[in-house]
Amino acid sequence: MFNLERRSVLKAGATSALALASLPGVISSVSAASPKRRVVAESAFARIVEVGDGVFAVVSTPLDSEGRFAAPQTLCNGGLIVGDERILSIDAYYQPEGAAWVNEQAKKLFGRPVSDVICTHLHLDHTGGLAGFQDGAVGPEIYMTASTWALMVEQYSGGTAIEGTPFIAPPAKLVGPTRVIEDESQLVSMNLGGRSVTILPLAGHTPSDLAILVDDLPITFGGDLAWWGLFPNYVDAVPSKLAPSLAKLMSGGSRLMVTGHGGLVSTDDMAPYAELIASIDTAALQAREQGWSAEKAGDTYKMPASTADWGFFNPRYPERAIGAWFREWGMDDNAA
Repeated sequence: MFNLERRSVLKAGATSALALASLPGVISSVSAASPKRRVVAESAFARIVEVGDGVFAVVSTPLDSEGRFAAPQTLCNGGLIVGDERILSIDAYYQPEGAAWVNEQAKKLFGRPVSDVICTHLHLDHTGGLAGFQDGAVGPEIYMTASTWALMVEQYSGGTAIEGTPFIAPPAKLVGPTRVIEDESQLVSMNLGGRSVTILPLAGHTPSDLAILVDDLPITFGGDLAWWGLFPNYVDAVPSKLAPSLAKLMSGGSRLMVTGHGGLVSTDDMAPYAELIASIDTAALQAREQGWSAEKAGDTYKMPASTADWGFFNPRYPERAIGAWFREWGMDDNAA
């Protein structure tokens, strides 16, 4: 169970801009099983779905009818949590246009803009749209961990474009944090007025991930610690921490999980995803024992039957996942 009594204080940080790099990959398919919910706003690239009283999931729809990227403005899933005094956005999406659309929907639906944004981790599909929440010199408070900000500076300040993708190329302004979570060993409570959320620092998808729990409703925003219908991206993963973090998210009782990519799912039904993560761990161990390269192990990897119909952002993701284990073990991807 989660310990909701320990809290930490948010510390103010700096704001700056970075060049925005592109995100590669192709989705072959998405299998997203979720019950019928009220859609309160919809565009070509996302829909906003009511999942609880004053709680909404932003579900990205970046693919066309043939499964190709056509509308990457949001790209990741996120959400809006509405309090009496503040409106919290979970993540900032991929492009400023996507974040601006979410912000405009908040104004239309609730009569006020987003006041706070939590970035669950460093990746640009969750942080690249931050500038879209700005209205001239006015903008929301932006929360991320110190580790996340440092990794963003390290990885994205060069702004190298990737050719042959439909994504925006640098230079593009990426806004940094106004509030930095320095201590990742404790939970953080945020009061939105009449309701609060708990920010849970974890790791696994990256060295620094945040999950957000709605305190008065059984709803969790898992960021990219949770995927559904899609094989997860391990590009910056710390694999040894991923399964324990997922187990923690699944152990707090029955809750709706708003995943970082794919469909919405109950934590009661997430066993297939946990099985997929375990299968990657097993494949990496076997590759090390056999002396295989990550490429060979990825080519021979088989999805568990429970996730066999899941899609991929990139067909090389199994190789990348096994390579992440090799990286953590201090091994060369080319040989064990």
